[in-house]
Amino acid sequence: MNTYRKNAVMTGVLYFLGTVFGVSGGLIGGEVLTSLISGKPLVGVDMLSLVAANASRLTWGAFLTFIMGISLVAMTVFLYPVMRKASKELAMGMVLFRGALEGIFYFSSALIILTLVALGNNYIASGADSVVLQSISNVLYQFENLKAPVSSIIFLIGATCIYLTFYRTRLIPRWLSVWGFIAVVTSMTAALLKFFHMDTGVGFYLEMVMFPQELVMAVWLIVKGFNPSAIAALSAKKGLNDLQ
Repeated sequence: MNTYRKNAVMTGVLYFLGTVFGVSGGLIGGEVLTSLISGKPLVGVDMLSLVAANASRLTWGAFLTFIMGISLVAMTVFLYPVMRKASKELAMGMVLFRGALEGIFYFSSALIILTLVALGNNYIASGADSVVLQSISNVLYQFENLKAPVSSIIFLIGATCIYLTFYRTRLIPRWLSVWGFIAVVTSMTAALLKFFHMDTGVGFYLEMVMFPQELVMAVWLIVKGFNPSAIAALSAKKGLNDLQ
């Protein structure tokens, strides 16, 4: 019987790598990238000088953000064949929100960071206090900051599709799915606080509920895989539907 072991392992590996790449990018990216990730934008600083001074770190941060996007988008490819057995609608929702749309946000973030680096290098090379370059960099920085809660909401819609499928099918233990639902609620609260500019600093801690949950789920999928009895039930259901 096909237990979709490879799908479970690849899903877990890509989940894990995506998280590791994301955290590493934030740590390596320096002050500018950290401020964007934490939702605490820098105020009253010479943005281009700061970017130029951290050009190498930001470039690596952009690269890791790009690789994170590839990992998390690829994850949906391996999860889709299993999820569609339970619900084609939820499977497509996962592919749309956690695949295509979330990927666009990650890839655009990488491009924005690289553009800021290019502007910073030009700013230093020109040796002039360019108001135009400063204005462009500030707009890009603010755009990336404002984009963060929107991308979080998109991500959380896709995550809900995954956890709802897992909860209904018992492909993984229900306590992991419930933990995922709790993380969605806390993370959505943080995203909405940021969206409406009401975050006083608590948002970062609300988002941290999701971080350990996804790591634990990734390790579970790599080590344990999907529940064989749940896979068997889904396969039987699919076979019955084909006969109807």
